[in-house]
Order: sequence, then C-alpha cells, then structure tokens
Amino acid sequence: MMKRFIILFFISLGFFQSCTDDVLDIENKNNLTMENWYQTADDFQAAINSCYVHFMSRGMFALRYNNSVSTWEDRTLFETTGNDRLLEMTPSSELVTDIYQSLYHGVYRTTQVLIKLNEKGVAGIENMTQDNYNYIAAQAKALRGMSYFYLVVFFDTPILYNETTYSDEYMADLSNGDREELWAQIEKDLSEAAVHLKLRSELTPDEFGRITKGGALAQLGKSLLYKHYHLYERFGNGSSAEAQADLQRARDAFQQVINSNEYMLIQPQEPKTELDYLYALLSNTSFVDLVSENNTYMAENNRESVWEVQFDDAMAQGNNQWFSGYYSSGALNSQWYSPLPSSYKNWEVHPAMYHAFETEGAPEGFDADPRRKGSIYSNGDLLDFDPASQYYKPFNGVTMVKRVALLRNLPNRIGFGVGVKKSHFPVYYDGNQAPFNDPVNKRVIRYADVLLMYAEVMYLLGDDGTGLNALNEVRQRVDMPVISALTTEAIIHERDIELCFEGLRWLDLVRWSFSSQWNINWNNIDWGIDATNSVNPFVVGRNEYLPFPVSEIDVNGGGLKQNSGY
Repeated sequence: MMKRFIILFFISLGFFQSCTDDVLDIENKNNLTMENWYQTADDFQAAINSCYVHFMSRGMFALRYNNSVSTWEDRTLFETTGNDRLLEMTPSSELVTDIYQSLYHGVYRTTQVLIKLNEKGVAGIENMTQDNYNYIAAQAKALRGMSYFYLVVFFDTPILYNETTYSDEYMADLSNGDREELWAQIEKDLSEAAVHLKLRSELTPDEFGRITKGGALAQLGKSLLYKHYHLYERFGNGSSAEAQADLQRARDAFQQVINSNEYMLIQPQEPKTELDYLYALLSNTSFVDLVSENNTYMAENNRESVWEVQFDDAMAQGNNQWFSGYYSSGALNSQWYSPLPSSYKNWEVHPAMYHAFETEGAPEGFDADPRRKGSIYSNGDLLDFDPASQYYKPFNGVTMVKRVALLRNLPNRIGFGVGVKKSHFPVYYDGNQAPFNDPVNKRVIRYADVLLMYAEVMYLLGDDGTGLNALNEVRQRVDMPVISALTTEAIIHERDIELCFEGLRWLDLVRWSFSSQWNINWNNIDWGIDATNSVNPFVVGRNEYLPFPVSEIDVNGGGLKQNSGY
C-alpha cells in the first residue's frame, strides 16, 4: 500500500518533469516536501495530528470496522446473508483493502514522525522543548502500537517495519512479518509511550482525543491478553513460562489503569429512575450529554472513556455527503445502521441477543437486566430525550428495521424486529449532511472493558478475588446480583451483555476459539442466517483472519504471502 502510493507519486513527478525540461528550473519555496517540512515544533505538531486521522477514516471506525467484525458477529443480523456468511472476506473486496490501507497510513505516518525526531533531535528543531519532543514521540508510538494491534488481529502476519528498519528503497518487495516480532513491537511501542503520555486529568478540553497514559496502558494490557491466544494458545504454548509472564504484564498494566483513579464507571444517580439507569449506560455511546428527570450524564470523553476516537459533523469537503468517512470529520455509521427513516438500516438485533439478558434479579421497574433496554430499541422506546426534537417519538419495529428475523423465520423473534440503540440514541438527525456526517465518537476502550479484561487475565493466572470483584463491579453498576465464582462462562456472558454492539464480540470469539478451555464451537453458534439452514459460515483455519488484499500481494511481487484458505 505504502509503496504503491509512492510509486504513483514518482510516476506523476516524472510526467511533470518531462513537460518542463525547457522551462527555467525555479524552486517553489511554498511547495511542501520532506526536506523543507519537519523544521519546527509546529511542523511536528501538525504531523502528529495527522497520525490520528486514519482511525477516523472510512477504512476503520468511520465505517469498515462495523462493516466487518460488528456485522459478522452472532449478535447482529445484516439485511443480506452475504455479509452474515462472511462472503465479504475476499482478497479483492473493497472492505479488506480499505481496512489494510487505513491501518498502514497510520503505521507509515507515525514511523515518519519518529524517524524525523530521531534524525534532528531536540536541538535541531526550532522551538522544540524536551518535554514536547518526548510527548510527540510517545503519541506516535502509542498510535503505531494500536495500528499494529489491529493489523495483527485482522491479518495475522502483516508487513512489519519501524523507525530503524524502514527503507527508502521504494521498489523493494516486502514480505510477511514474524508473529513474535510483531507482538514485541506492539508491546515496545505502548510500553515506551506510556512513560511520557499525559494522564487524563492533565488534558485540557481541546486535547480530548489525544492518547493518554491510561489509554496506552489499557491497550498494552489488551494486546498482551490477545497475544496469549493468537500467539501462545493457538500454537499450544498457553502454559509456557513466556505466556504466563505476558499475562502478568497484562495484569500489571490493567492494575495501573484501575489504581490511577482516573477512570470510573458512570453510575446511575439518585433517585435512580429508569432514565438514570439508561442514561448512565447510554452516555458511553451518545454524542450529546443526556438529561434525566434530575440528573445530567456527560457523554463524550467522560470518565469511563479510556481511548476515544473523535468525530464531529463539520461539513464534508465540497459539501458532498459521500465524502463522509473520506475527507470530513464525521462517520457513516448512522447512515448505515441507525433506525432513521433515511438510513439503510443494515443492522437488526438477533433475537438470541435480546433473550441473553438475565431476567432474575433485575432492579425494580425492569423486566430484565437494564443493559437490555440500554442497548436495544424495542417498540415504544423514544428515539430522543428532548421533547423539542423531531425524533421525540417511539421506535417502530415495523418501519425502523428491515424485519430480517421475521423474513428468515428465526425463532423467539420480538415482534417485527428490534434495533441497535447503542451509538444511535439519540438518533443523529440534524446538522451538516445528517445522517451521513455522523458525530458519534468511537469509544475504542472504556473502563468497563478494562475491568472485564482484568477479570479474564486474573482467571487465567488463578484469581485472587480481585478479578471476580472487577467483574461484579460492572454488574453492580446496574444493580444486578453479584456472582460467586469467576468462570469462563461468566466472563463470556458479561462481555456479551456489557459490550454488545461495540465491535468486540467477534474478536473475543476468535481469540477464545484458539483455547479449548473456552469451548468455542463454531458449529454451535447461531448466526441467524435461516432457521432451516444448517450451513456453518465459519471455516476454521480460514475465517479467523482477513485475507491480504490481492493488490498488496501483486505490488510486492508475491513477497507478501496470502493467509490460509484464500
């Protein structure tokens, strides 16, 4: 991907050179190049700002992340069975290419920042201080670590380079990275970044969205946890000394986040009306603060948010709605998945998800765990909390979903269908090019996830009671009864319920499938394709990872080898 763009650049350069041989050779002082950029602290600030953009792109959280892992999981129904059957996972699919290119944009940009910082040093950069130098480098490392994390869990053995191995030999054929080296790079980047990043409480309001020490540590713990399955359990080394040492480092990273007192679960405030329960939950996926009868719940960048990608509804370039997810600061998720009349309504909740929420022990006023009503739209649920809104009206299961469960004759369906409420309450109906320019921030890691990952790590290490306490802390936020034992079943259930529709279920199932103790049987998973169709859409040894884009294999002369089964 990186090489192809550079090749195109030089082809264009050669064309213009051939057209100007007879013209005076005049240097354009206003033309930005690698040679005249990276001179001042402001140049480096602009460069590190650009390193955040790829997570906002169509190839990642603006659309494709939901197109892929959130659609393939067993808790959502897509309007066409092609997506439910993972048929989008082909080497020539636009989806796969978009994801790959977006993530390598991030790897390339962050690596270039680090290369230039190393070349020039603090003294060689105008107006640069040592603290700012360290802070910019730390952000670059954290963002690259996050980019490589997704590249590895999506593609297994993507190309690896860093600031010491990057080559300007643009025509070189690059090959697959080594698994151990890839995971080591992720850990190195995130560990080094955490030393110089700011705490959440040290950020000014205009810095929200910059990666923090807590964000890097949470991602470090998450990466080491995933490594346990993708690198060790997958190849039969889950009990090795190396695997156990990695789990201990994951535990330590999570404990630093927990003990920092920078984060907390957003709690329903007294008098704990139904809205207080719901808005405490929904504030974690809303783009505006939520107001109950007596309380206000801060939404974006609240204290439950650990790593959050920032979106807003600023006008897309050229006033073109299709530039959302490309050249604007908004996403396309509302246009694809919300219950708005003008959206595509490509998601519907699988009936099995609706029935997965516990009914016993629910707090007064709820017929099930409050997280069901905080995650799923059912008939009668309001689409907005503001009486002045045009969408201060109830969800309609006939007109606001595609009635997929009904058409596929799935058992235990709820009326004509139920919809995804997370990230779509209140629905985004106003502003610039709504709903194409969706301003809902993507909470990549929130504190509830940290607590549940910590519980999982402690289970794997042999819980001392703190893991069970962490899991119960998540349950008690909504006043659900505590459980008495930490088991694989309890961890699977709690992650399913707490984090549903947040793009984690698929990645959880894949990593757990590498370990027999989690008992993930792909043949027993209800995909909701058809009540009479027993064809399993998951092929073991193939569908755990995405294929490399065929264009990347071609441009690297076959040096990049395709993943198994494609």
